[in-house]
Amino acid sequence: MKATDFLAVSWSAPGAPLIEPPRFSPVIADPSFLFPEETPTENWELFAHSAWGVHRYSSPDGLSWRDRGLVARDAMRPFARRVGDEYLLYYEKYAPLALPMTALPLRRRWESTIAVSSSADLERWSAPRTLIRPTLDWMRDPSLGNSVSNPCLVRESGPDAAGEPDAAGGPAARDGAWRLYFSASLSWIADCGFCEPRSIALARGSSPYGPFEPEARPVIEPDGAGDLGAGSMKVLAMDDGWIGLQNRIYGDAEGRSRSAIFALRSEDGLSWRQARPEPLVEPEPGWTGSHVYACDCRFREADGLWYLYFNARDGWKIASGKERVGRIVGAPGRA
Repeated sequence: MKATDFLAVSWSAPGAPLIEPPRFSPVIADPSFLFPEETPTENWELFAHSAWGVHRYSSPDGLSWRDRGLVARDAMRPFARRVGDEYLLYYEKYAPLALPMTALPLRRRWESTIAVSSSADLERWSAPRTLIRPTLDWMRDPSLGNSVSNPCLVRESGPDAAGEPDAAGGPAARDGAWRLYFSASLSWIADCGFCEPRSIALARGSSPYGPFEPEARPVIEPDGAGDLGAGSMKVLAMDDGWIGLQNRIYGDAEGRSRSAIFALRSEDGLSWRQARPEPLVEPEPGWTGSHVYACDCRFREADGLWYLYFNARDGWKIASGKERVGRIVGAPGRA
């Protein structure tokens, strides 16, 4: 599939939210999902984080979801794929209780890494293995902290096939055959009272477990013209390049912070440009009222449709906003 084919997809409206935050958490966020034909349960499986860690959800139809409980504590912003015979769960790992403590008045410096856990059955997960640390200067902020987050694994070439095995059926690939896109450093969003990711980065590795070597500089940074932060980006490998789905953080005409999901394109996955002027999903009155955040987007061969799950917020301050998960569905060639 070419980038122009993706950009011609016709998307449904978001509709009502599908997943509400669990008890004692104001958020359920950053969904990543597996199709039923990929899972041992033959259900749709989805991972998203609350204030306490990463939860697993299961669904018979991709619409009605059951919370199966925490699979990784003190973790957020998950990305899940099947690679060969394994399920890999990438996430941002932080110090115990650091996320719920951001609701307290005293601002604390953030510290995080990117880790991966593996499973053969989605039930039992390995101990986290650290892949990326905020070691470069531009990943660190003197006052806000040191942060790497929002991992997204893709193959170096070929279709968006991070979930497909190689010819041998295993996760190994050619040298340098894997890319890990991620967010780095932090920007303070004053009207929300919390931080958002500042830059988008890229690291390359010889396997899904790394070791990963980051590029010397970010691939996307705020442009200074109303951009407040780069947010996160999920990357799709196309036959003629790359598509990026970025929830850019920006200021609106009234000076309030916003976030929407924009489609970007690139020939090399390093230099990115906006591919269409309007967002795929943007804030609207209701549960998406203030910010539309991170997404996961995949094409399902079984029905020829694109599925994009995302989370959105309905208010700015921590005490007044709630984050939920919803989705849009895309039909190729109907634009």
